[in-house]
Amino acid sequence: MVVPIAFLILLVGSSAFAFWKGDQSLRLVAAIVLVGSILSALAQTRAPDPWHYGEIGTLLVDFSMLGAFGAIMFSSNRFWPIWMTAAQLLTVVAHFGPVLRHSHIAIPFAISEQIWSWFILVQLIVATALHHHSLVNSRAP
Repeated sequence: MVVPIAFLILLVGSSAFAFWKGDQSLRLVAAIVLVGSILSALAQTRAPDPWHYGEIGTLLVDFSMLGAFGAIMFSSNRFWPIWMTAAQLLTVVAHFGPVLRHSHIAIPFAISEQIWSWFILVQLIVATALHHHSLVNSRAP
């Protein structure tokens, strides 16, 4: 129960920080992450062992987020969207492990999907802080 609460705190905190101090692309990423997290929670299978057969609903949400991050990446002149899109691509690729091989390898794939979500949230904080720092320094006399 501690891990979901910690993730929720990081999700809300990173998104709030991006909305407060970030530019338009950072705010858009924060919105995508928030909506994607909510949709992922709603799309999860309530089966007793869902990761042994793949999560199709969550895969669709993650694939949509990959497309949105990719669009931001191609329209941006900064480096952080590349890393964010790459992390989301790894999340999408991890979905195929349980589909291709059942049972004993499903849990590592489920964990890898979740780890990249944490990385994306931390990256959102770092990108927002760097953006804010560059704005503050550009205004200094």
